[in-house]
Amino acid sequence: MTNPSYRLVIYLVGAAAVFVILFGIRSTASIINPILLSVVITITVLPIPSRLSKRGLPGWLALVLTVLLVVMILAAVILTVFLSITKLASDLPTYLSDASQQAATTLPPEVSGSETETSPTQISIRFGPIAQNVLASVAGLVTQFGISLLIFFFMLSAAITLPGAARLGLDPAAPIVGRVATLTEDVRRYMTILTGV
Repeated sequence: MTNPSYRLVIYLVGAAAVFVILFGIRSTASIINPILLSVVITITVLPIPSRLSKRGLPGWLALVLTVLLVVMILAAVILTVFLSITKLASDLPTYLSDASQQAATTLPPEVSGSETETSPTQISIRFGPIAQNVLASVAGLVTQFGISLLIFFFMLSAAITLPGAARLGLDPAAPIVGRVATLTEDVRRYMTILTGV
């Protein structure tokens, strides 16, 4: 262990392992992202069904109302993004004409000749691929939200029906159970503050 070359080999193997793990996470991001989003949403809204059940609602109705609340919030986010993109698409020709007029007035006369004149057809040809990329991104976002919602539904229903730590044979006073409870409470508090902001 004191041999410097042995220590160097350990560092190199550790660095290679970190690189392989990061590459694997990046390669599987389309699978991991919806799962992580579902975990965060589940941790955040997990107290809601139990509070609704304490008020006398049946468990299935509390689950349905919680899922509907999350669906409405995600739909509001998607609608906001869609309306923002629609507004940008409708205002883009105005921005482009203003930018071309400003470029024509600020550029020297030898540069601002016919080279900077662009027709609406040229503008649409230039921004056609950009619009396709934006639409593909929006479609991907909606798909990710749909997958996350499906995973969230299963996680929430499993978390509600999952027995407590004592019924699973775990000691509620064990340090690991306390750390998991603290972590979920911290994530819940963080998401509540972030949503409020």
